[in-house]
Amino acid sequence: MFDADFGTLVNSLPTGVVVTESNMKIVFINDFAKTHVFEFSLGEKIENLKDFKFFDSDLLSFNMSGCMQNIIRKKKRTFQKTLIIKTANNKEKLVFFSVRRYDEVKSTELYLCVFSDISNEMNCILHSPVAYTKESLLLHEKIIGKDPIIRDIYRKVTLAADSDINVLIQGESGTGKELVADAIHELSDRKHAPLIKINCAAYPESLLESELFGYVKGAFTGAIHDKPGKFELAHGGTIFLDEIGEISLSLQVKLLRVIQEKTIERIGSVKTSRVNMRIVAATNRDLRYLITQNQFREDLFYRLNVFNIMVPPLRQRKLDIPLLANFFIEKFNDSTAKNIKGINRDALKLLMHYRWPGNIRELQNAIEHAFVLVQNNIIEREDLPLEITEQSLKEMHFKHNQDIDNEFSTDKLPYLKRRNRLNITKKQLFEILEQHNFNQTQTAKYLGMSRVGLWKKMKKFQL
Repeated sequence: MFDADFGTLVNSLPTGVVVTESNMKIVFINDFAKTHVFEFSLGEKIENLKDFKFFDSDLLSFNMSGCMQNIIRKKKRTFQKTLIIKTANNKEKLVFFSVRRYDEVKSTELYLCVFSDISNEMNCILHSPVAYTKESLLLHEKIIGKDPIIRDIYRKVTLAADSDINVLIQGESGTGKELVADAIHELSDRKHAPLIKINCAAYPESLLESELFGYVKGAFTGAIHDKPGKFELAHGGTIFLDEIGEISLSLQVKLLRVIQEKTIERIGSVKTSRVNMRIVAATNRDLRYLITQNQFREDLFYRLNVFNIMVPPLRQRKLDIPLLANFFIEKFNDSTAKNIKGINRDALKLLMHYRWPGNIRELQNAIEHAFVLVQNNIIEREDLPLEITEQSLKEMHFKHNQDIDNEFSTDKLPYLKRRNRLNITKKQLFEILEQHNFNQTQTAKYLGMSRVGLWKKMKKFQL
């Protein structure tokens, strides 16, 4: 069917080339595909692409045979997709797959499949698109993510940096609130002045007051010299008050005066000093609830909450888990002199299903834990903390049973009514995508629309 010149030419290519029939039976395979892509020896025989496992970017099985049938049904000539394949040595490899109907032979339906190994280009894929401006580069370095929620935070950080108003950053512990504060300061006109940070929960009340306001010699036992407070040190710049919900009511009154009058008095002094600093506060507590409990002053809340930024928990931005994991792998590669290439599919699937109560900080600890145990240059599921593995497997098992229950439920519609589908909001669509692990095929089926229709909705909402 193929002459010697064709074989010689294709075998010289540094790319995997496979010609198959529509049922995936292999008619021709070049040496590079056999030895480098699928990792067989030259003498071994490969008969059908169905014998291999392929996974798409959603970590779900990819039906190669169904792909061919889809090309036939829709009369397409080409198809392209990034896939993960499991080789003969049970390794996982990232490839760019393209297939084209082969018209040179008229007697049968043939397909020319090309597999380009792009495993070494994973970093380029994970970190695109490239940040072009200095400001966007800084944002991407400080706050890693492509999730729509993170893009909204980029916008808010930029807006906050362009003004001099007080900012309140809210979010669970470990979500990266301090990094948001760093970005606001470094993008603002105050970037050449100090950024002073203090964790309000780390000090008892009396010590916190002296840290914030400073003191003069003899103000109390042990005050052997004058000491400026954090407010004075932040003059001209920014002060970051972390865990602001932990300060006492009496100290809240003094903080309110600083905000209103822009003046401070050191402990033990009657001299008033003017301060010019921007306040960025952060908390993992619900300040509005604390107000109802008389634990936080309402007037102080409104003084701090001039501009609010909510940092989402990691469980609400799971699309960013591969990005963050790759970032921590690079970080620990630098600090440990190891050369870990990445995470295999099974381990990444566990990370994607875990609830992350400790958020990004917990993910960082999980990757650091894996660095201690990893034997090869790929992190596997056995290298992850046992708690993450067990909880993820329980979550996956529960979701699987729930899907079965939903499939055979008679009291649920298989998809939304058309009017609800047309009027779906951005938030609703994002939540439905999240429920289906951002698998577009399953989401489209749930919504009762085509994948093209779903894609148009996602494009409209910039998802």
